[in-house]
Amino acid sequence: RKPSGRLEVIQLMEMMDSMLEKAGVDKLIRVTGPSQLHNALELMKVEQNIYNIVFHELIRQVSVDCVERGQLLSKLRQRYVGLLERIPEQMKTLNKKMMAQQLVNKHITEELLYFKESVEQLASELREVQEHDRKVTKEAEKAQEELAAAMQEDKENAKLLEEYHALYELQRKRLEGQVLLLAQERDLWSSAAYDLALKIIDRNQLTLIRRLHVSGKTLTNILKHFIVLLDSKDTGDVADLQEEMKQFREWLGQVGAEIECSEESSQRKLQIVCSSLNKHLQHFHGSDSVGPIVGAMATLLLFFQMLKEDLQQYEGEVHLRKTESLRRAASLQEPWTELGQRGLNRHRDLAGVLPPQHAALEEINQRACELYQQYDIRISGNN
Repeated sequence: RKPSGRLEVIQLMEMMDSMLEKAGVDKLIRVTGPSQLHNALELMKVEQNIYNIVFHELIRQVSVDCVERGQLLSKLRQRYVGLLERIPEQMKTLNKKMMAQQLVNKHITEELLYFKESVEQLASELREVQEHDRKVTKEAEKAQEELAAAMQEDKENAKLLEEYHALYELQRKRLEGQVLLLAQERDLWSSAAYDLALKIIDRNQLTLIRRLHVSGKTLTNILKHFIVLLDSKDTGDVADLQEEMKQFREWLGQVGAEIECSEESSQRKLQIVCSSLNKHLQHFHGSDSVGPIVGAMATLLLFFQMLKEDLQQYEGEVHLRKTESLRRAASLQEPWTELGQRGLNRHRDLAGVLPPQHAALEEINQRACELYQQYDIRISGNN
């Protein structure tokens, strides 16, 4: 139908104002949302819906008079609606970018604060290092001064030492000259005395004294040679004696260790047997049953077998091996005893008496014989 014109436009305007008032656009009523931006967007959406309704009615009224004008307004409204719909998306994008930028700014601010604190800490450490450097520099300067003083003192001491050394050299040269003069004087007097003695011998024809002189020199040379020979012989005999003694101690120690081990094993076995027998005797006194007696008999047979095996070490091959080891140790005693006797016989005094070490050697031999007897008794099991 054809609109009445101005009246419908006024009614449409009043309806738009009424709808805007109901929507609360003019009162800026806040719509609940996640943020202020979302509130504004929701309010814009409500307001845009009202404008769309009014535009639609206005386009209808215009299209009654002119269809082309109505189509143009409709197209314009659609373009305008599309533009308004893009604005919220762009606002949201800008808001996201702004929030991201705020986060970045916050992070940068925190980094700047941390950097500032680090710089302050480094500055504090730098001040401490500078203070320490100044302190070390002062100590180094003080040490350098002390070193310079010590070097100066050392130079003075070196000069004093050089003076003492020069004085010592002068004194040494003077003493060497005196010693040289004394040696020359001694040689001169010795040569004069020797020449005088030869002249006296030639003049008085004292051939016996000359022979005694020559014989004395010869005897001295022979005695020196004999002393060297005796010393080398004693050195060789002492080395051989030490080697023989070492072998003797090792072999005898091995025999003793073997005997000790065997006796300890036997003692442990005997202790086990005695302890078990005492337990069985106590059990017999407190019980009248036959079962414990049978068990005790089996245990006694086991103990008898154990003791029988232990007795085998005192007879047969084991006993023969231990006896042979003891004889071997006794045979090792004879060489070093003979070497000791030989060395002591070479050092008799002028009366032909042996040195005191001979008695010690005899005592060692006697104790060794007693030790052999004890080992022999322990090997045979008669102890």
